[in-house]
Amino acid sequence: MKKSIKKKLIIGVSILMGSIVIAGLGASYYFGKLVVEGLFYQNDGNDTKNNSLVQLEEWGYDLEAFNAKYSGKDFNLEAEDGNTVPVTFFSTDDNENKDTAILIHGAGGDHVFVSPLAEMYLENGWNVLSFDTRGHGDNESPLVTFGYLERFDVSAIVDYAEEITNNKKIVVHGQSMGGATAGMYAATEHAAEHTDAIIMDSPVYSMEEMFVGVWQEMEDTEDIPLPYIIACGNLYMKLNHGFTFKDVEITEQQKYNEVKTLVINSAQDDICSPEKVVALYDNVASADKELVTINTEHIKGIFDQKEEYETAVMQFLSN
Repeated sequence: MKKSIKKKLIIGVSILMGSIVIAGLGASYYFGKLVVEGLFYQNDGNDTKNNSLVQLEEWGYDLEAFNAKYSGKDFNLEAEDGNTVPVTFFSTDDNENKDTAILIHGAGGDHVFVSPLAEMYLENGWNVLSFDTRGHGDNESPLVTFGYLERFDVSAIVDYAEEITNNKKIVVHGQSMGGATAGMYAATEHAAEHTDAIIMDSPVYSMEEMFVGVWQEMEDTEDIPLPYIIACGNLYMKLNHGFTFKDVEITEQQKYNEVKTLVINSAQDDICSPEKVVALYDNVASADKELVTINTEHIKGIFDQKEEYETAVMQFLSN
């Protein structure tokens, strides 16, 4: 009789503990889903095309004049993972066999936002290839992965640039989140073999740190331990997408970057810490690298310090 009661107690406790574990895992998975979907689907319902127009107007850029002078050719490419990449090609004449810059816009906009950069390269005789990154503009993939998946899109565009040119320079130039994508791509063998230079302007340096900054500004989150919420994010991300925060540490990835690299640091940057951007630069493995600091706000160098910005970029690329 006693053995029977003991057995029933053991079974009951085991079921209770199992239920607690399952409930805990369920809660963790739910929190992880909130974290990851908030990051990866950050542009759900966001008019990224209009955002570019509004920001360019606010910063005083004459987009109408650019469009009147330069006519882009739109087409699609297919990335290694099957994603369709909407690309726009610009050139000043019919000769495509010229040095080519691949431009990557930041978060919340689309390829139109890099028009000032495109203008700079075109005025210096370069081809320009710009594109809508995942989760932005006409790119049909809804996922924003801070460069982890976007680097496949860059590879496809670099391959295209090689097809239309012969022994010309190919440069990947990204701003902010686009800088993170440029940095993630720079760490690949494809970049080392097919790209002549990488330029990161005010780059995002860590998906996890960007998330933490947003999380800490939210209300009613102080009672949830940060390591727990990050662990939840990692669990959901790994199970559903195959990678974790650690895989998108752009600064750490620079240890594998063997490409000639220019990092542009904005001294008044309140989005990407200037100190953290310097740390990213320090991690670049390439012996051929340069850090330029411009006294401006986040990615505004091309707008309010255009001459200094252009001189830094073109001198770097001419060396």
